Order: sequence, then C-alpha cells, then structure tokens
Amino acid sequence: MTDTNTNDSLDFYKDAMALLAGEKEALKGADFARLETLYEQKQELLERIAARRDTLSREQLERMARESRANDKLLGAAQRGLRAVARRLSETHRAAEHLDTYTESGKREDLGPVKPSFEKRA
Repeated sequence: MTDTNTNDSLDFYKDAMALLAGEKEALKGADFARLETLYEQKQELLERIAARRDTLSREQLERMARESRANDKLLGAAQRGLRAVARRLSETHRAAEHLDTYTESGKREDLGPVKPSFEKRA
C-alpha cells in the first residue's frame, strides 16, 4: 500500500468514525432531523466500506462495527421511548374523553364520554 493509499484510508476511517460519533450524539440528543441526514450518509459510508474494506485494518473495521452496534442499541432505546410516549399520550387522551370505573366484581366498565359539568350561556 502506498503512502497515498494509507493517507486515504486513514482519512476515510476518520470520516467514518466522525459520522458514527455524530450519529451517537444525535441519538442521545433526540435530534431526529439530523439522524435522517446521517442515515443517508451512513448508507453511502456502508457502500464505501464494502468497496474499500481491503484498505482498512481489521482493528479499524472491528472498531467501526462496535460503534455501529452501540448506536443500534441507542436507536432501539429511542424507538422504545417514543412508543412509550405515544402509548401514554393515547391513554391520557382517552382518559380525558372517557370515564372508566370498576364493577363490584373488579371488571372495568366504560361509562362513555365525559360530559362537561357546566353550561355555556350567552
């Protein structure tokens, strides 16, 4: 490998690690707009890795894989958090519109929509 190829590989590796670090930062900061942009860049990066993997060392490839797996875990946690928020918002919305109570036998009973307790008068 020539010095030019070595420098190109090092630059490529640094760019890849910077992209993964940016993805991690965006995941931790819930910056979903940035994640969308980084996703496109990551797809390009994966294509470049496939084309150039013989120019990267095993250690470099393993480190990129570790960082990517760590980001995947963060992404999974973010997805679970978003689903929990959506579920909670749905429950809160339903509670504001319906009145549930329990029967003597412990079964939940929906008493229907909550009606306002005051009248609007002109």
